[in-house]
Amino acid sequence: MTTPVEERPTDAAPPVVAVMVVHEPGEWFAEVLASLAAQDYPDVRLVAFLTSTTDAAVIQHIHGQFPHALVRQVEGNPGFGPVANQVTSVVEGSDGFFLFLHDDVALRSDAVSQLVEEAFRSNAAVIGPKLVEWDSPDVLQHVGLDADRAGYLVDVVDPGERDQEQHDAVRDTFALPSACLLVRNDVFRDIGGFAAQIPFLGEELDICWRVHLLGARVMVNPAAVVRHRGGFSVRANVIGGEARAERHRVRTVVSCTSLSRLPVVLLRLLVQALADTVLGLFNGRYRRGLAALRAIGALVVDVPAVAARRRTLKPLRRVPGSEVIGLQLRSLTTCLHLSRGQASTNKRCTSILKTCFQMAPWHRRSQRY
Repeated sequence: MTTPVEERPTDAAPPVVAVMVVHEPGEWFAEVLASLAAQDYPDVRLVAFLTSTTDAAVIQHIHGQFPHALVRQVEGNPGFGPVANQVTSVVEGSDGFFLFLHDDVALRSDAVSQLVEEAFRSNAAVIGPKLVEWDSPDVLQHVGLDADRAGYLVDVVDPGERDQEQHDAVRDTFALPSACLLVRNDVFRDIGGFAAQIPFLGEELDICWRVHLLGARVMVNPAAVVRHRGGFSVRANVIGGEARAERHRVRTVVSCTSLSRLPVVLLRLLVQALADTVLGLFNGRYRRGLAALRAIGALVVDVPAVAARRRTLKPLRRVPGSEVIGLQLRSLTTCLHLSRGQASTNKRCTSILKTCFQMAPWHRRSQRY
C-alpha cells in the first residue's frame, strides 16, 4: 500500500482491506467500528473515506479502533461507488480482497473469516453475507438478490421474514447488496470497480452483472451474518430516488446485455414498464412504472453514453450472453411486487410466484474465472 494501513500478523492469510464510505454517521458508528475490530480474521485493514460534511471527530473514533487506518476526506458526497473506487489508487497490488462496507453495518466476529473461506472453497469472485435487521437480528433483510431479464432485483426473503435457517444454504446469486461485499482485488480492478456514473441506487446490479460477464461466480454465504441499519433514503436525502434508480437499471440492462439479445430485451423493458404502470394503478404503486417509462424514453438522449459504456465492457464479455441470461429469472417480477403489496389474501399467490422464480435454470459454470 502507498500509505501504511492496519498491520497485523498475517499467518499467510490473504489481506482483506475493508473499504468504508462514511457519511454523517450516528452514535451507532462506534458499534460498527468495534465489530470490524473484533473480527477473528488475522489480517483485516481499514481504509475509510469521509464525505466533507462528516464531523472531523469521526476520524478520532476510527483511529481509536484502527490506529493505522488510512483515512481520506472527499469533497462533497459523490456517492458510494465512485468514492469506494478510490481504494485502487491508495492500495497497491492485486492480491487479497476488498471488503466494501456501508457505515451502518455491524459484522459478527467471524463474518470476514466465513466470507474468505467460502470464496476460496467455491472459487467465488464476489461473495456476500446474510443481512439482518439492526434492532431485530432474528428478522432477515437480504440473503442474496435474484434478478429478471429486465434488471428488476427480487429479494429471496419476504419483508419481515423470521430467520429460521431456511435460507442458510450457500448458493450462487445474481446480485448482492453493496452494504457488505467481499470482492477479489484482481477482479475488482479488471472490471473497473463500481460504475462511476452510478453514485447511488443501482450499483449492486451493475457491478455483479459485469462480474458475470467474466464468467466468475457471485455467491452468498449465510454463515456470515451482518446487521444492517439501512434507511439510506432518509440519510442521503436523494431527490428523485425512484426515477434515478430506474434510469440506472435501464442503462445497466442496455449496456450489459449482448448485442444479439438487445432488441428482445428492449421490448421486454417496455412491456414490463407498461405492465408495472397499469397493474400499479390497483395498489397505488404505479410511480415505478412511470419512472421506468421515462427511463426508457431517456435512452434516446443516453445513446452516446450507452454506446461508450458498451465499448468499455467489450473486453469483459468472456462468456456467451446465453450463460448470463441463464442466471436470470425467466418470469416478470411485476406480479410478485404487486402481490407483496396486497393484503394477506395474496400471500398464497406470492408463495406460488416465488416457487416459480426459484425454478429458473440456475447452473454452476464449468469454467471458473
